[in-house]
Amino acid sequence: MGDSADEIDTSKWNIIYPNYINSKKTVQEGRRIGVDKSVEHPHAAEMAEICEYLKIPHILEMDKAYPRDWLIRGRVRVMLKTPEGKFTHPEIHTKKAVMMKMGELIPKLKSRVNGPPQQVPGAVPSSSSGGAAAGGGGPANKTAKKEAKREEKKANKKKGK
Repeated sequence: MGDSADEIDTSKWNIIYPNYINSKKTVQEGRRIGVDKSVEHPHAAEMAEICEYLKIPHILEMDKAYPRDWLIRGRVRVMLKTPEGKFTHPEIHTKKAVMMKMGELIPKLKSRVNGPPQQVPGAVPSSSSGGAAAGGGGPANKTAKKEAKREEKKANKKKGK
């Protein structure tokens, strides 16, 4: 994050919401870059991790939400220009360039090696979620749930007879 974030007015920094780079969203839903350059279900923490990697001053605000899709929590404020007018990164000068770089680098994160995190849309992921019921909606998970339900029905049928 920015070293002197306490003394710098962050209200003038650029705001980037996860919807801006979400390949599963339409332009009407808030996507701002092309589908081929965007990433599936980005998280604000992943976006902040990319800013950290690029050494761009940023602030992660997890308590904020995108007005068009207020269930998705989190946003990142980035400083692209200092108050004196100098750029903070030698190559990235625009908000769009930051979003393109995020779309390129987020899929390469260690947390993304197995694909995007499986979660219910709009839910805030937490590391202490309780088991498979709170987990994702992946195809393998659904079939496992169906299979478990079938086995439970069979067991209940045997008890009843």
